[in-house]
Amino acid sequence: MRSLTLAAPAKINLYLEVLGRRADGFHELETVFQTLGLADTLRMERHAGADGVSLTCSDPALPCDAGNLAWRAAAAYVARRPGFGHVAITLDKRIPHGAGLGGGSSDAAAVLRACRYLDETPLTDATLAALALDLGSDVPVFLLGGTAHATGRGEVLTALPDRAGPVVTVLMPDAMLPTPNVFRALTEAERGPRPARGSAWAEGAALGDLLANRLTGPARRLCPEAAALLDWLGGHGVPFLLSGSGAACFALGRVAQPPEGVRAFVTSFRGRGDLDWVA
Repeated sequence: MRSLTLAAPAKINLYLEVLGRRADGFHELETVFQTLGLADTLRMERHAGADGVSLTCSDPALPCDAGNLAWRAAAAYVARRPGFGHVAITLDKRIPHGAGLGGGSSDAAAVLRACRYLDETPLTDATLAALALDLGSDVPVFLLGGTAHATGRGEVLTALPDRAGPVVTVLMPDAMLPTPNVFRALTEAERGPRPARGSAWAEGAALGDLLANRLTGPARRLCPEAAALLDWLGGHGVPFLLSGSGAACFALGRVAQPPEGVRAFVTSFRGRGDLDWVA
């Protein structure tokens, strides 16, 4: 048996713009991702024997089969490497789901990275990136980490220099927002089209000048809890934003006493690196 334990970090979107609808039905996006210290933890074990995948998870609300992106990531890797053996995943969840924090996507990317590390003949970067995109639009950024500018569905990535950020408070209301529902709720004016600003703009902009999220409008309309949290943050004198498609929000600063029913996670920006080992 070979094993390793690694972190799967959450992300926030410091900037998220919808540039228009694509011919394939997706939306063209421009966004600036930032990975965080807040993270799930995965223990990966590779066992000799028949190819297969098993998953246990600390959150009983999450599936432990093909309904879980971590399971699907391992299955996709094993399918590309017949004879790889059995992959056993133990997932300790800290990132809330339905939050716009990319927890499932980050778990999937961590599994892909771990499988490649445990492989004597690892898949190429290009093959791993293709597997990541097949799993979801947000998965490729977690193969990169740190601060990144993205276009396309979010997979056309440009690494940006790590940003020194303040304390970040991630706030999760008692609600979840499925991403497809938020995009469907965009008005035609919110959909665009509009031009991208580009990676050079994203690199040069001050942190406070980045903060904008086109999905805030539909998220507010669909989720009263997210709307109430955004309104509450507006009275506290710190920069704040909806994270991704919500329902989580974040504040660039410490929020000591969140509203009743809102979970708070105090964290920080996480820079780019290779596999982020926990042990």
